[in-house]
Amino acid sequence: MMSRGPPATAEEDLSLLAHLSGPVSYDDPGLLHIVTRSFLHPPATLPYRLFKHLKHNMETFRYYLYERNGSFKFYERVMHDLFEGAPPGFFVEAGALDGEFLSNTLSLEKDSGWTGLLVEADKEMFNQLLQKRRRSWASHTCLATKAHPHLAIFVKFLRNAQFDSYTSFAVRSYGSLMSVAGGGTLDMTEPGHRIYESVQCLPLATLLLAINITHVDMVSLDVEGAEEDILRHFPWDRITVDVWLVEHQIHTPADSIYSAHNSPSGSLPEASRGLEATKNHKLSTTSSKQKKVDGEFVNMFTTHGYVLYEVKTPHIPNYVFILQDSDVHKRLKAKGWVAKSPT
Repeated sequence: MMSRGPPATAEEDLSLLAHLSGPVSYDDPGLLHIVTRSFLHPPATLPYRLFKHLKHNMETFRYYLYERNGSFKFYERVMHDLFEGAPPGFFVEAGALDGEFLSNTLSLEKDSGWTGLLVEADKEMFNQLLQKRRRSWASHTCLATKAHPHLAIFVKFLRNAQFDSYTSFAVRSYGSLMSVAGGGTLDMTEPGHRIYESVQCLPLATLLLAINITHVDMVSLDVEGAEEDILRHFPWDRITVDVWLVEHQIHTPADSIYSAHNSPSGSLPEASRGLEATKNHKLSTTSSKQKKVDGEFVNMFTTHGYVLYEVKTPHIPNYVFILQDSDVHKRLKAKGWVAKSPT
């Protein structure tokens, strides 16, 4: 938690605890004041301090192997197709890690003048994110899976990879809320040793309203299974989002009973090491049926006026939804694009 301004009084501390423990409306003025004061870091003004700017060796090469990742390249292509020639916009990236590794928004910010909001629940990753000096708001929180603020246990994974920054960061990308499948990974692997930390969760709309944002050009939602609950409580009529990029996999009962005993060594599965260790190249133990498009999940968006632009189904599916009649949608229609039914 951060504080900008004079120290809080005892009365203010009590008010803070009352607002953050819930239930309180996502747009409660007192809550918005607390969030602005204590949970948001403003965009940096100093030059970037990216990994490639700090080191020029084999470690740098290993770190940037993520650029070869299939899902990263998929989103890179999608964003080029959707936003090429568009004016700078505002994004949200939830699951931002260190603000550079596997980032879906860094290029938009650095090369196209965008700004946005970066949300990361892992405290160590968030501290590294701040050191990158991104030109966006940043919050060390998790997105609430309820309609109000709440505390949650965040499960993160560590693996001894001292000389392999790529694997170290790939393992951290598996972090999830304990309330989601017991903190297990989407592909039911156990990529490292578990560490637990308590984290404040806030509704996405609360974070946005705290910085006076009611229109978002793109949201990248990579929250390891929490996405449905986050979206279920999103005020679609209050906050307009033109494009959603969402990682989502259908859950099965087996997900909720997965135990670390499935991987007693705490190591990455054999097929997941090296390049395959990134979060979207996880070893899939699901059936082919699970890899297909989730119709109920798609319906959650279509009932709010969205069309499915594309879905990358191998491994853990990545969905792209576009709001009908948004500027993005109009540009696509002008190019002759026609929405297709999901399969």
